[in-house]
Amino acid sequence: MKKLTTNDEIETLCESMIKDYFKTKHYTNVQCVDIEAFVKEYLKVPIEYDSFREVDYGRVGFYSDGKRPLRVQREGGVEEKIYPERTIVIDRYLLRQSESSKRRFTIAHEGAHDILKKHIPLQTNPAAAFHSEFDPDMTYNKDIFKEMMSVNECFANRAAACLLMPRFLMERVLKHYNDSRKVIRYIGDDGTALRQDQKLLIQKMADAMGVSFTAFFNRLRELDLFEYHPMEEYLHNELQYGVMPNA
Repeated sequence: MKKLTTNDEIETLCESMIKDYFKTKHYTNVQCVDIEAFVKEYLKVPIEYDSFREVDYGRVGFYSDGKRPLRVQREGGVEEKIYPERTIVIDRYLLRQSESSKRRFTIAHEGAHDILKKHIPLQTNPAAAFHSEFDPDMTYNKDIFKEMMSVNECFANRAAACLLMPRFLMERVLKHYNDSRKVIRYIGDDGTALRQDQKLLIQKMADAMGVSFTAFFNRLRELDLFEYHPMEEYLHNELQYGVMPNA
């Protein structure tokens, strides 16, 4: 057995948790998960904010094992602080309003580590876990890159996406903003394209759920919520280039 869980299982587990949490709050028609409240109240994991000064400046979230120190900025310089086990620490920089979607995803990602630690303890690394924003211009050492690309990190990313955008909420938002129609995406031999109105629709729905355009786009793909049309339809009917049908 190479893996002790699957993406489908993670989808089911995380969506069930969000539904269960919503029942306790008597939510009926919300479109956005209060992920910080969910982590604190449902998972019972405390969240702290601090000024990170790790070697990898892309590290913005930390799930403590109670042993591994976190390098943080203090008035006297950089010091190492050990947070209690099962504490999530978020870089204070993400408290900026412009970083809201990144902060929410980082909290969800670190909360996912707590879920995975309990769901698949034999597979989950017992050590502290970081969430890093990948920077293509940065040179990573082998250990950091291996950590970022690990199976556990991939599962944590998938779980974070599901906690923030479970299927039932995605379908609710699609119903509200697009009459439950799938988003139209044109597919050609070398890739895909979106009409401008569909891009604006995705951004509007992403804003409603408190996530980034990219995160929402990826969830549409993962949940098969795109409707694919041939690229020629876009070229001929929408842009009105080339040979028109029945011309």
